[in-house]
Amino acid sequence: MFAARQVIGTVQRRAFSASARDASKVAVLGAGGGIGQPLSLLLKLNPRVTELALYDVRGAPGVAADCSHVNTKSVVKGYEQADVAEALKGSEIVLIPAGVPR
Repeated sequence: MFAARQVIGTVQRRAFSASARDASKVAVLGAGGGIGQPLSLLLKLNPRVTELALYDVRGAPGVAADCSHVNTKSVVKGYEQADVAEALKGSEIVLIPAGVPR
């Protein structure tokens, strides 16, 4: 009983960081695909993500609309094919789950 409490306390101390700061912007290039959509939803749930930029050649605004229904603090924006520079501007983390359609 006491050992279980000690292990839980140790895990909680490791998971908490007083010096970590929020990632202000995360960009997902390929957000409309089979990996990009669930990845975007998981990132929307992350409390350290304050802005989520979703980019794909088609369908990114729709994925952004779906993600915006998740009740968190982060702001989601969808970008189309011509707006890749705007999606990447100010991003601290860029994830690229995009690939070749098969």
